[in-house]
Amino acid sequence: MKYFRLLPVLVLCMLVSCSNAEREANALFAQAEIHSKKSEFGIANDLLTKAITLKPDHADALYALGNLHYNRSSLDTAIDLFRRSLAVKPNNFDCTNKLGNSYSRKDLFDSAIVAYQAAIKLRPDSVLCYNNLAAAFVSKGEIDKGLAEYQTVITKLMNLSPDYTRELLPDAYYNAANALARKKDYSNALLLYKQAIELKPSFPNVHYFMGLTYYKMGEIDLAVTSIERAIALQPDYRTALHDLGLLKNQKGDSAVGYNYLGLSASFSGEYENAIVHFNASIAKNPAFVDPYYNAGLSYALSGQTQYAINAFEKAVALKPDYLDAHLNLQALYLKIHDDGKADVAARAAARIRALQARK
Repeated sequence: MKYFRLLPVLVLCMLVSCSNAEREANALFAQAEIHSKKSEFGIANDLLTKAITLKPDHADALYALGNLHYNRSSLDTAIDLFRRSLAVKPNNFDCTNKLGNSYSRKDLFDSAIVAYQAAIKLRPDSVLCYNNLAAAFVSKGEIDKGLAEYQTVITKLMNLSPDYTRELLPDAYYNAANALARKKDYSNALLLYKQAIELKPSFPNVHYFMGLTYYKMGEIDLAVTSIERAIALQPDYRTALHDLGLLKNQKGDSAVGYNYLGLSASFSGEYENAIVHFNASIAKNPAFVDPYYNAGLSYALSGQTQYAINAFEKAVALKPDYLDAHLNLQALYLKIHDDGKADVAARAAARIRALQARK
């Protein structure tokens, strides 16, 4: 009988111990949230790890730690933590959606689709989830299923407030158009690209991919025009610059084509490769000023100061009012301590600015 009298005391101690561990885990989780908001992710990581050690089924801590690993692209660990969190708290929409994103980033599209479908059951009005589901189907190669989900996205957006629709609907048209282009349904893809541009004219990706679609249809001039618009909107659009360079070469305008190829390489930090292209452009047309200036920038960025000076000097010889070339010459002359030439370049730049101000 004495044994049975002691047992409730032991159980009570165990309950108190569990309660204390849970309280401490909750406190650690709260601290971790504060540090996460301050972008102190290392501290947050340590606090969450301690919280989970104390309470292995702490769903919120598991999700938060998984999110930290997700943001660091530690996807295997993130997936494990998200799944453990959902085992305790299966109705966590954000965790379910983030699990789908993790699978997608690892190209595990079957698992991503299952996760996104589960997330949609939790939140049927989530445009984001339908969009993610559509992208997963398309990436898997099930394009028709993806297009059906993109149509759901478009329909849902059209039923939302105008401001919200104007913001997101162009992306929906763009994504659906890309899926159609992948299916080689180029005519319908172009219709959706044009709808996206009508809502959002300053959408570089739409212009670029519309250009690719025109190219696949054999409409080279229209392809060039579309890609040029993309570059006008985003001058450092490396892929567009590269492809436009190839198209210009294909059309026989090699001086311009090599210049675009050089720009693409330069924006990628491949300065030596860029210089090769710029020099090829100059060889094709020695009177074309752009590759001299662009070569000067690449030479300067790769530490070849004298070559940069030579290129900029040729640029201003061809185009005496080239303000940026004079300013770069001024900086480079000062770098090599040629104060006299730096002063000449500075006066030339001042004169050009004065003339521009009068216009």
